[in-house]
Amino acid sequence: MARNSGGLRDAFVALAYPDFRRFAASLLLTSIGAQLVQFVIIYQIYALTGSALQLGLTGFARIVPHVILSLVGGVIADRANRVRMIQIGQFGNGISVLALAILTLTGHVQVWHLFAATTINAALTALTQPGRTALIPMFIPPEKLVTALALNSTIQQSSQIVGPALAGLLVGTVSIGASYGVNAAVYLVAIIAMMGIRTSVTLPPATEKPWRSLVEGLAFVGRTPVIVTLLLLDLSAMVFGGYRVLLPIFAERLGVDAVGLGWLGAAPGVGSVLGAMFIMSRGNMRYKGLYTVAGILGYCVALALFAASPWFWLALFASALLGATNSIQTVPRNTAILMASPPLLRGRVEAFRSMLAGGGPSVGFLLAGTLAAASGPVFAVVGGAAACAVFVSVLGLTRRELHDPDLGQKAAADPAPS
Repeated sequence: MARNSGGLRDAFVALAYPDFRRFAASLLLTSIGAQLVQFVIIYQIYALTGSALQLGLTGFARIVPHVILSLVGGVIADRANRVRMIQIGQFGNGISVLALAILTLTGHVQVWHLFAATTINAALTALTQPGRTALIPMFIPPEKLVTALALNSTIQQSSQIVGPALAGLLVGTVSIGASYGVNAAVYLVAIIAMMGIRTSVTLPPATEKPWRSLVEGLAFVGRTPVIVTLLLLDLSAMVFGGYRVLLPIFAERLGVDAVGLGWLGAAPGVGSVLGAMFIMSRGNMRYKGLYTVAGILGYCVALALFAASPWFWLALFASALLGATNSIQTVPRNTAILMASPPLLRGRVEAFRSMLAGGGPSVGFLLAGTLAAASGPVFAVVGGAAACAVFVSVLGLTRRELHDPDLGQKAAADPAPS
């Protein structure tokens, strides 16, 4: 495969493709909406209960939908119109957030409403995420895939700047209910942004039964060691690094209000954009496995620094470092997984990755909340960082496929299973 050596000059080349621009605009709005609703929900739960365990249980509310529905979403993504599938999910999220706005503004909201909305959001995200990622290679030539995925990551991470900062601003200056109202409007505009896509996203008619299609996708993942190893690396960071659900507690510990909490939530997005820009400057780099290992180990260091920070400004720096190191490992990893997957199986492979990406943080949130309730937030986060570093170091030293300079490219040439 040709390597892109243009560096930052080619970083935004994917935006030259009109349908990718529409996709990117919709993704940005959807990602902002997702960050906003998650942030406001955990703020409201903590305001209503003051419980670290209740914060952790928001992770449990997301586990089942992601574990079950991500795989279903992958089968649908390899059979249906992926654009329409995404728009339906955006509409459902908008309705659920609008319901929260009404309940909050009328004074009838209860904690179970917030958990129900969290579950609905997780379910719709799980169903649509496989189709969303599998769309990107349909808009972009293969030689531009690394820069497109880096830009995709930049867009998602930028939402982590805008979403929490906007949530903190709205909660601090207007109200929680108004925050949900703005959120619903964001989802509506995201639907409109995708209406102009002209690229044919119709897939060949599936001949096998849905269950058989699902098994075929899982079997491909299971017999492709490079994908399994990369997914295990990502899963370790998500399970052991579920610090975000504890942000209200750390904000209180650092003596900041809702606006300061918003900045703590936004700082990783700033770092992520910088990290993604660095990756884009590398073009279609070699040794994607080693980039992934190094990025996660850097993430563990930043996680421990954040938890131990006695000052707000140091916590902000550590948060930005968390975002930067996360981008450095995310883009090469996801690129290698897509390159290693035949086009007709990408939806199902992405579904399995999405299942872990959604379920992993949920487990991490539950683990962090439980440990924080028992031993304090600092112990919970530092202990998770240490466990993650040990696990990733062992994989990095023992899994030879991670040392392959052309990780994923040989597997991509293999024919799809019949």
